[in-house]
Amino acid sequence: MPKSAASKSKQSSPPPPPPSPHNKKKASGTTFSLLDKSKKNLDILQGLVLHKEVISSQFENELISFIQSQCTKGRSGQLKKPTYLRSAGARSQGNQREALQYGGFFDFNKARPGKRGLVPDFPPIVQKLVNHLIDEGYLDKEVRPDSCIINQYGKGDCIPPHVDHESYYRPISTLSLLGEEPMLVGTKFQTVKSCTWKPTVGTSVTLPRRSLLLLGGNSGNVSKHCISSCRGERISITLRKQPGPDWRPSLDELAKSGGGKKRKRDAAATSTANDYNNDDDGGGGDGAKKKKKALSGSAKRRKKMMKLKGITTTLPESGQGDASVRQQQQQQQHQQQMTQSQSSSNGEKTSTKKRSSDTQAKRNARRLERKQKQATANTK
Repeated sequence: MPKSAASKSKQSSPPPPPPSPHNKKKASGTTFSLLDKSKKNLDILQGLVLHKEVISSQFENELISFIQSQCTKGRSGQLKKPTYLRSAGARSQGNQREALQYGGFFDFNKARPGKRGLVPDFPPIVQKLVNHLIDEGYLDKEVRPDSCIINQYGKGDCIPPHVDHESYYRPISTLSLLGEEPMLVGTKFQTVKSCTWKPTVGTSVTLPRRSLLLLGGNSGNVSKHCISSCRGERISITLRKQPGPDWRPSLDELAKSGGGKKRKRDAAATSTANDYNNDDDGGGGDGAKKKKKALSGSAKRRKKMMKLKGITTTLPESGQGDASVRQQQQQQQHQQQMTQSQSSSNGEKTSTKKRSSDTQAKRNARRLERKQKQATANTK
């Protein structure tokens, strides 16, 4: 090919297309590493990344203004639960941390995703934040967050060591606003005092204002993280991608609820898992399940005493007996209780009679002795 033809062909080729903002190169940040000997030298900080100055100070002020106005509405009752929550009661130990939830409800009592539709969608300013973090390459668009928890800390407030529920996609991101506080990340912690911890196997990562911390890999799945007693005011925005609408908690997780005691049988757990995300129709809809009523404290004590006395309380499993068999067992239990109560009352009566007869005998002996003394004195 002649040179002139080659040069013409080269000049006529179109310029390469400009890079799409959604295909922007992933931003790099500060990474961390720490080997845990108790876990076969596992790097427990793998996946922990800190990005600084991810938003402008102007955008930070806009976010702070929005969050504080929402918390003010929550305190006055204009914003209802569970969109607005505040730590209170004996369990909080003086912690007054406030929380706002958008996109997906997180059940703090059970530490797992809750029912859908209980909290509003992302407000425009949170949607703007998510778009910005994805466009700038801090977050992956394939793991776009759809659940947001905003925590507003006061002086002395904290959040204890924990691992985010495994159903949330990794990494989990936290944006720090208003104040600078350290986040403790590790596998073992020592409690210094109420609301204060220090990592015995882990590290402390200072979170400057407008910084974004990513908890992925081992740092998000193996290590725990916490915020010790804050030195001043701080706001954090935690962004997560929640599991799909068909997600249900596992049977083991349902069995562990309620203080770690297995209070439900597998059949009841399966029923709860199937109905976990269904709307409450008052028990009149198709497939409505009648939940077993929890025992009161006095009923639990009676049940424990009956077990100690050898009275069986186990009823036949579903499908292994009918109502008549169940009623017969209940009658047998009642007869056993009556027999034991009668025997105990008879024993008490016998011991009481014995004590009264002994007392009367002593009284008669004393009377006889007095009469003998009186007779002797009269004789003299």
